[in-house]
Amino acid sequence: MIKYLVQAGPTHPKHGGGLSSCAQTLFPIHPLLSFIVHYSIVIPIIFLAHDVFFDKTNLTQQQETILRQTYVSRFILIYTLILFTTRCVSSFSAGRLRQHAVLYELTWLCNSTLLVGSMAYGAFDYDGTSTNWLLRRRPLVATACCIGVSIDQVLWYVDLVGYFMCGKFLVGVMKYLTWPQTLWIDRLTCTHHLWTMPLFIYASNTELGLDSFTLSVCIVSIKVCLSRWLTPHSIQVIKSKEDEETCAEDATKSDPQRFRYLNVNLCHELWRDITFGFLQISHDKPSKWLYLWRLLWRWQLFNYLVFIAILSPLSRIGLTSLW
Repeated sequence: MIKYLVQAGPTHPKHGGGLSSCAQTLFPIHPLLSFIVHYSIVIPIIFLAHDVFFDKTNLTQQQETILRQTYVSRFILIYTLILFTTRCVSSFSAGRLRQHAVLYELTWLCNSTLLVGSMAYGAFDYDGTSTNWLLRRRPLVATACCIGVSIDQVLWYVDLVGYFMCGKFLVGVMKYLTWPQTLWIDRLTCTHHLWTMPLFIYASNTELGLDSFTLSVCIVSIKVCLSRWLTPHSIQVIKSKEDEETCAEDATKSDPQRFRYLNVNLCHELWRDITFGFLQISHDKPSKWLYLWRLLWRWQLFNYLVFIAILSPLSRIGLTSLW
């Protein structure tokens, strides 16, 4: 079972790749198992780390804050259910690669932040008295997830402003919305990249401390390592065994029915639309563990800078006046 879960590269049939002649006969078993295993590991480990090292930070909260977090958590949960459901349903008629890719893509940190954040803010524990270990409120987990995605979502603002002012994406984190493989439902359900941070800070109703950042380091590291274990760089349908050896031509990679880029949580390389030379960390084709080390310390560093410069000051000021 464990051996089967290990990702086996873009053209392996269990990922939806392989020969085009047999591609339509395979059910997305590996993506489904990967989705289940990913969240079955991530959620308990994050909650356990919180309870062992940080639980003292959530002992006292005003009733007003608890009520605010309850409303926010329910909104996030409803949005998350819509996002997960619509993307999965839309894959039924979107081709072989989409059917497999969608379950891998739902394990992106930005998506799991919604699910874990809604649980941590009390979607299932509105009065803070739940006896279910998984469902009890943990606001610090929500703010830690928020910090985990902070550098990516700050760059979304940069790309959005650049697109409307200059007609181009200045960084490239939003550019995937223009790819042929991106469905309209993906574009419609990507808005959370713009409101996750302000909404989570509003719900926290307290100054973000270093504990939130420390826990975010754990969250990002777990997500990246699991993605490297479970998800391939991409999914590719080939016409012959010879194509498998060359991994096909660029022309094939522009066809969304034959090639789908994944790179979930940047576990294989820096996002391909980010072309700044000083950010490249795979130029010398590093080993798996060297690449992950390079990625994680840079990711944590940029998150820390956003935490210090933006998130922590905003949490002190408060966003109540903006709502």
